[in-house]
Amino acid sequence: MSSSVPAPDLRNDSPIVLVHGDFGDGFESWGASCALIGKRRRTVVIDRQGFGEDLAADARFSIEEEARALLEVPTAMGISSFHLVGHSYGGLIALEMAILQPDATRSLHLIEPPLFNLLPEQPLVREMDQRARWIVEHHGEIGDEAATEAFFAMIGAERAVERLRGTPEWDRLSGYATRFVRGQLASSYPSSSLARLAGTIRVGLYTGGRSHPALRLITAELANRINGARLLDVPEAGHAVQLAKDVFIDALLELAHEADLDWEERRSMARSDSDGEPRALG
Repeated sequence: MSSSVPAPDLRNDSPIVLVHGDFGDGFESWGASCALIGKRRRTVVIDRQGFGEDLAADARFSIEEEARALLEVPTAMGISSFHLVGHSYGGLIALEMAILQPDATRSLHLIEPPLFNLLPEQPLVREMDQRARWIVEHHGEIGDEAATEAFFAMIGAERAVERLRGTPEWDRLSGYATRFVRGQLASSYPSSSLARLAGTIRVGLYTGGRSHPALRLITAELANRINGARLLDVPEAGHAVQLAKDVFIDALLELAHEADLDWEERRSMARSDSDGEPRALG
């Protein structure tokens, strides 16, 4: 689709903050998207804790702790408000970031977040959760490579394993397995968190037609649960919907533009209210 979003002033526009999922760092997950978004918006890509660094033997990462750590980055950069985009597990972290800082979040964009707790009795969702738990519980026995293969099989990406096995790219992906098992289980993040999400935040949801049905079901249910959420279903996309390029980016930037208009209107109204003085009657 073509975008009707006007070309912004990149110096003044609120940036797009991008949060990656598992088995890849920020650049690997968002590099191609940033090349396109960056022509129209400022982008900020943040590596999650434990990516690109040695892990202590006892290192563990909760979703809330990761969210709080990532929120320190825009603050340190002098960014007062932003649009949040999270892919996969990064979507759970982006959701928590928006909950923690609603006054800084202009819009929230979630690409197939594994919010298993939203549909715990759905058979496909329950099976995916069980497989994720199995990887975590057996990583020490099976090792990084087998854990990585099990992860990609879990999300329905067996062909990627066949294509990459034995390549430097596969070795690099396998290196993220230890970090994956140190994170909070996705199913332990409560769906009740949605009730804490500010209603003023515009929400975009994105799913791929070739992605795993469990993730598609969760994303569709989120669209039902979040009032006013906008759902984009890209038939030719897989789990990494951001790789759909212009189809994804146009939708994201259109919603971000609308959120900016809402944001400025609320600020204008707040200024008007603060400037007003009570009048004496009589």
